[in-house]
Amino acid sequence: MLMRTKSSLVKALGMNISSGLENGEFSVFYQPQWDLFTKSVTGFEALARWHAPGYGQVPPSEFIPVAESNGGIRTLGEWVLLTACRQAKCWQVKEKKTFTISVNVSGVQLEDINFSSRIMEILSMTGLKPQYLELEITESIFLGNLSSILPSLEFLWQEGVRLALDDFGIGFSSIHHLSRLPLDCLKIDQSFVRSLGYAQTRIVIKAMANLAKELGMRTVVEGVENKNEEFTLWQLGLSQGQGYKLSPPVPAENAIRHLLD
Repeated sequence: MLMRTKSSLVKALGMNISSGLENGEFSVFYQPQWDLFTKSVTGFEALARWHAPGYGQVPPSEFIPVAESNGGIRTLGEWVLLTACRQAKCWQVKEKKTFTISVNVSGVQLEDINFSSRIMEILSMTGLKPQYLELEITESIFLGNLSSILPSLEFLWQEGVRLALDDFGIGFSSIHHLSRLPLDCLKIDQSFVRSLGYAQTRIVIKAMANLAKELGMRTVVEGVENKNEEFTLWQLGLSQGQGYKLSPPVPAENAIRHLLD
């Protein structure tokens, strides 16, 4: 069967996300994060994947924006959260190891007045302790009404849920925003890793690491693909990495091996 055009795909996606969940077309892949010094796995980021009949594997860059625009991200996001928390608890019980499971949440989800209470319900349902869940928020929330979602973030943080700012360094963040948000982690965008050969980039990354440390946050740098990048980032003060150097996002049955290494 020929793949349909992108325009028809986008139109269809808006109608098919809910049915796709019902039909088991979605799955959650897991990409490990690791300590740049000890090389041990510290957690996993949970990422939604969609294999849609008639379209094949649909990139998240295509279905996530559609889901955000039509409100489907609430249903999809909650399903990913529930699946990831359940999987993390299963691994913790089976392997007797603790780690953080990170899940991306959008501004649309955060604007839901029931978001924080639903997070706590999911944690109660799965038995996962709050300190083992990390919610990743993007800098785009600064374009919306930050004051309206801040109470929800502060409540979850007080309950022990960790909060991370994703793609740090390329968007709309400022020292002012960092001082207002109850954050535990800065995730530095992979674009900085791609330009590690430039002295200016290394200076900026080191400054980011120092800033995070002074604010009591840890750092995770995305897009680490080889040993040279890993070593350079560790020298610059970065604490954790994520990227293809260790593993691409993989199904749960493949991701678990990283806990056993």
